[in-house]
Amino acid sequence: MESQLSSHETTMREYWTLTCLVHSDAASQSALCELLAIDASDMVRLVDSLEKRGWAKRERDPKDRRRQIVTSTKKGRNAQAELHKVVLEAEDVALDESTSKQLKHLRKLAAAIISTEED
Repeated sequence: MESQLSSHETTMREYWTLTCLVHSDAASQSALCELLAIDASDMVRLVDSLEKRGWAKRERDPKDRRRQIVTSTKKGRNAQAELHKVVLEAEDVALDESTSKQLKHLRKLAAAIISTEED
C-alpha cells in the first residue's frame, strides 16, 4: 500500500491523518496524536505536510489559545477520496487470495475496532 501511496507523493501516515480529519469536523493535534498513536513532533511534521499541499489548515482554538485545531480543506477532502480509492485497490491486490466473504468479515472487524477506539 505504501508504494501505491508514494506514487501519489504521500505516505500511509499522511493518509491516516487526512482520513481522520475528513471524518471529523475538527481535531486538536494532541487528539490526533492519541487517536493515531503518533508522537507529537511527528504529528507536527505530518500536519505541516498536509498544510503545504493545501489539504489541511490549523487554527488556534478560541477557547484555549495553546491548542491548535486542525481541519481538512475542500482540496484535502477531494484528495482523501482519491487516495481512498488507491488504498482500496491496494487492499484488493494484497488480499487477492482471500475470498469475498473473508474480506467482508475483515473489513467489518476493522470497522468495529475503529468505532471502539472512537468511543
